[in-house]
Amino acid sequence: MSETSTGAPDDVNAPLADPRWTVQWADGPVPDQRRLRPLIGHSGPVRAVATAIVDGRPVAVSGSRDNTVRVWDLATGEQLHEPVTGRTDPVSSMTAEVLSVATAVADGRPVAFSLHGDEAVLVWDLATGRAAGEFVRLVESAVLDGRRVLLALAADGTLYVGDLLTGRRLAAFPSAAGIAMLDGRRVVLTVDAVDVERTVRVWDLGTGEQLARSTEVVRTVELDGRLLAVTAPEPDQEVQEVWDLATGEPVETSLAAALSGGVDRPGVTTVTVVHGRAVAVGLDGEEPRFIGPLALARQNGALVRTRARETAVLDGRTVALTAEADGSLRIWDLADDRRRVDGMRVIGAVGASGTAPALPPGPEQDGDLWHRISGRGNGPCDSGGPVLLTVEQDDTVVVRDRATGKPVGPPLTGHTGKVRDVATTVVDGRPVAVTAGADHTLRTWDLTHTHTHGDGPARTGHTGTVSAITTAVLDGSPVVVTAAADRTLHVRDLTTGRQVARPVAGLEGEVTAMVASVVDGRPVVVTAGSGDTLHLLDPVGGEHLGEPVTSHQGRVLALAGATLDGRPVVVTAGADRTAAIWDLATRRRVGEPLTGHTSRVTAVATAELAERPVAVTGSWDKTVRLWDLTTGRQIGEPLTGHTDWVTSVATALVDGRPVAVSRSRDKTVRLWDLATMRETGEPLTGHTEPNGPMVVTAAGARPVVAVGQGQAVRFWDLATGREAGNEYALPLPAAALGAAPDGRLVVAFGPEVTVLCPAAG
Repeated sequence: MSETSTGAPDDVNAPLADPRWTVQWADGPVPDQRRLRPLIGHSGPVRAVATAIVDGRPVAVSGSRDNTVRVWDLATGEQLHEPVTGRTDPVSSMTAEVLSVATAVADGRPVAFSLHGDEAVLVWDLATGRAAGEFVRLVESAVLDGRRVLLALAADGTLYVGDLLTGRRLAAFPSAAGIAMLDGRRVVLTVDAVDVERTVRVWDLGTGEQLARSTEVVRTVELDGRLLAVTAPEPDQEVQEVWDLATGEPVETSLAAALSGGVDRPGVTTVTVVHGRAVAVGLDGEEPRFIGPLALARQNGALVRTRARETAVLDGRTVALTAEADGSLRIWDLADDRRRVDGMRVIGAVGASGTAPALPPGPEQDGDLWHRISGRGNGPCDSGGPVLLTVEQDDTVVVRDRATGKPVGPPLTGHTGKVRDVATTVVDGRPVAVTAGADHTLRTWDLTHTHTHGDGPARTGHTGTVSAITTAVLDGSPVVVTAAADRTLHVRDLTTGRQVARPVAGLEGEVTAMVASVVDGRPVVVTAGSGDTLHLLDPVGGEHLGEPVTSHQGRVLALAGATLDGRPVVVTAGADRTAAIWDLATRRRVGEPLTGHTSRVTAVATAELAERPVAVTGSWDKTVRLWDLTTGRQIGEPLTGHTDWVTSVATALVDGRPVAVSRSRDKTVRLWDLATMRETGEPLTGHTEPNGPMVVTAAGARPVVAVGQGQAVRFWDLATGREAGNEYALPLPAAALGAAPDGRLVVAFGPEVTVLCPAAG
């Protein structure tokens, strides 16, 4: 499909402007018309959801216990990018789980923030799906070589030095453990965590140069109340040295006295010496530390590894830094005053209306950026709308009047587990809610509808899942015929839903295919199931009409009706790789089997081509074939293009030309011009479910293909390739679809049946 649109048509020949599929009647309670498509893809409970606008499109951002953050296009239900994850621990190989998500606009671009179990807050560019930064803790501001800089600590312990004016990274020091002043210079202490000996180094923050090498400590002793460290000689020296670890000064005592008279006090592994003075030590199994005069700066200058999402106040303003993927630092002004002072950027959380909500007055009231962002409202409340959403203890979401707090209609139900979060946005001009559930899904809801439970008591229907649907005419009125796993066949008035005949009970096994016909002026329903036999039933009287017809096709997988030489026939699709034509009056096969497919034939439909009856078949061999029912011969070459099994076929007239429509496990629907035997248009895509029912019906005067897509039915205009109106969501997966007169659609989900009608929006 080259384009998807739910807006007004571009020309007069386009389909109805935004047709709405609404319920004419339902077996049980009317499906909630507020329910839109579910968003399926997470493999764990969804804990958080937020919304944003990306390139003019409303999107949802979700975080799950499957450790991924996903971005969804709310107009199509498709994921925009590959799932993104937080950091993976190099020791445990575990990826930090996602705890919460939020969205914002930063420097005019939409971004998402994700809070992870390792305390990290990561930043994602919603337009590209790529990491855009990570929050770091602001340590302090300083002046280095006349340049104003900010020192910030990331969650992994890296100390960043950033230029306050430009936000560019000047230096990075992994595994930082402390900072101090040394001879008027700001220095940082690091430890090589990968090194078995945990080598300690001291670096000049201004130049990024290492000031001295660390030397190995061969022995630590306590002598005369002083803790002394004996170091190995440097490569160009022969003499070992002794250092007082309290002062950092060399010890004026004989080495022999230190080695023989002291008491061993192990624990120090390395000593770093700068200009003849020990300034830092490495400790066995502990964090390294400064010694001597530099140790006095530890309380104010040493780095304390606290929660990475903390922010700080700089010059009276609340700020935060992010480390960007390109190596730069960004400085965010959280006061959102829209001023850019000293190069500081502005960041603002986004409400459902697409505008930034008001932030708490003054940075002193909340220095935590995460609280500012994740403290978003639930959409309609933010944008001044009349309702708000609440998650109840019974795991439902209730829409309440903002002024009175009273519920507006019944709860939003559908999740099979706890509802963890809710957010709202606007899709195609309609307020939409997005709920996150422990059942691994997100669900979307149209808040413009007020749901009702139907007009009167539920009708008596099937007790098992409906597996086949067909329509017929009885006494001049259209009826819908359904068969289900409860081995019954029901006949109901298409307009009212009332049963017009007693249910036919005692069907032999599951009915997987069914078609209605008229034989000798009498209505007949032909069924096929798990075997190779056809059954003819009287839908009114309920009796079997004669003995079953054995097809010898292994299993009949699909049926289609037609008229051949004025006589009613059915075409069967068989597991034996053949199709066959059966005369319903004589119960005999017409001619030889239709052979050519190289795998089982899974689908069949019929049409007229040049005033001759034809059949279209689809197969596991990935092809669609056209057959002349009069001669029993294949017409032309197989229609190829699908890359997986063909599971459904249908026929229609598009602009007066006969076409075949095929659905495949390759997640595409393709159109074939039967006159030219060529594919027409681009494949219709967006089908995340590889299987499911498909049928062609009408919306207004234009043919549309209806596709069962999990717990929803989606519609495409065959003439334009565009999505035709609203997706219709269901409480259970769509089990069967049936086309009906006047563009109506019969939908079965579980044991229930609903008839949908297209109406102008």
